[in-house]
Amino acid sequence: MEFLSLNILIFAPLIVAGIILSPLFPNDKIIVRRFAKGFSGILFIYSILFLLFFDPYNTDYQFKENIKFFSDTNWIEPLGISLGFGLDGISIMLVVLATFLVMLALIVSKKSITTKHKLYYSLILALTTAILGMVTARDLFLFFLFWELELIPMYFLILIWGTGKKEYSAMKFVLYTFFGSLFMLGSILLLNYFHVLNTGISTFSIEALTYSRHYEIPFLFESLIFLGFFIAFAVKLPIVPLHTWLPNAHVDAPTPVSMLLAGILLKMGGYGLIRFNIQMFPEMIKVFAPMLIISGVINIIYAALVALAQKDLKLLIAYSSVSHMGFVLLGLGALNSIGITGAMFQMIAHGLISAGLFLIVGVIYFRTKTRVFSHLGGLGQVMPKAFYFTILLAFASLGLPLLIGFAAEVMIFYGAFTSNSLDGFVLSNQLMTALAAISIVITAAYLLWVLQKVFMGNMFEKWQKVQDITPHETIALTFLSIPIVLFGLYPEGVTSLFLPFVDSLVSYFTL
Repeated sequence: MEFLSLNILIFAPLIVAGIILSPLFPNDKIIVRRFAKGFSGILFIYSILFLLFFDPYNTDYQFKENIKFFSDTNWIEPLGISLGFGLDGISIMLVVLATFLVMLALIVSKKSITTKHKLYYSLILALTTAILGMVTARDLFLFFLFWELELIPMYFLILIWGTGKKEYSAMKFVLYTFFGSLFMLGSILLLNYFHVLNTGISTFSIEALTYSRHYEIPFLFESLIFLGFFIAFAVKLPIVPLHTWLPNAHVDAPTPVSMLLAGILLKMGGYGLIRFNIQMFPEMIKVFAPMLIISGVINIIYAALVALAQKDLKLLIAYSSVSHMGFVLLGLGALNSIGITGAMFQMIAHGLISAGLFLIVGVIYFRTKTRVFSHLGGLGQVMPKAFYFTILLAFASLGLPLLIGFAAEVMIFYGAFTSNSLDGFVLSNQLMTALAAISIVITAAYLLWVLQKVFMGNMFEKWQKVQDITPHETIALTFLSIPIVLFGLYPEGVTSLFLPFVDSLVSYFTL
């Protein structure tokens, strides 16, 4: 395993981004595109190797590495900040998901991106480093650093290659995320302050501040720290009413960027809730579990109803994402193994399904220059392959049995229904689960409506010469469809990776 290095996995995309952007690299779009795609494929295969050698029964960090300066592991020694990375049950799956979706996003960029190719592919690879750094960081300050670095490439990707009100959408995305980051920074500093106060040692180590913390933080301050993290991750997840940046960003972002935004960046909110709110505060999470469940049910129902009212195809899928991320909150709020396992599995399921749906929207818009339902219709006659893929993705999204969405939602519903995390609260777990289940009908309504309005019925004469999906798009949709079917039939192929981690997590706050 000596050939597996997290430092290489994380920083190689940034180095390659610099190479592509350098004046010495050819300014030929074909060379740039093929070089970036080839590297992303190698990076994905490299991440798979970590998966093959990963031991799911070891709940500690694995493949641990530090970037050392002057033979010292500390980056800023007096503050206890270090450049430490590692993989555990939750981060390994997000690393593989990220490299997989980046590879597919670069594959489908051929038709979507027509200008400034060197800058575009460099920004995508820089974004990859930020994402991988976030999910592997073993230091709070390092996590915060990568969390902020992710804003820079995403801002320019929307601003330069977006459409519509792209300036407004890019700035709104940055401001909302930066707003949440201020709360996170306050929580990080407070957590460090109490550690110094009780031990005399300054550290930002996630390991030191989690289970090895043998002192109590006053309830008021621990609540503030918890809420600071929660607000930051609520923006990214996103949780209603902090979700309004998402529809704008999705509508105006280019298709590959929408795929990454929905497929992996939203998962950073769920990852943060598990890593910090749940893992660091096993007692406090029991107090705030009702907030997670209520927020989740509101997300699920409200966003599904808003999606049902949309006339723009991309807006509908954007609100569908908000609704489906609510299931993550519902599963986490259950505070039991099956619920949290379902929430983590939902992050993977939604990452694959939403990336595919946004790709389908991009395919349609590229050919018709419209996303309005009333302007479309009958496209299944001229785009049969796109129609078949859309049926699969829509059925997976609405939770059809034997597909990945069904497996995730069943675990979440079962975990939430059998949980007692709302005991003593005015609402019961069973009632909230029943309310969330209503969304299944609403989701089926708007997704079947999409199929009927876009692909069936009479076709406008101007769409008769519309081309079906290209080989590049076919490859990407096929690669997305395989795990959607495979892990729908065999969910244990994914859940076995993090179930021991979840069991270890739950043991600290067993109700």
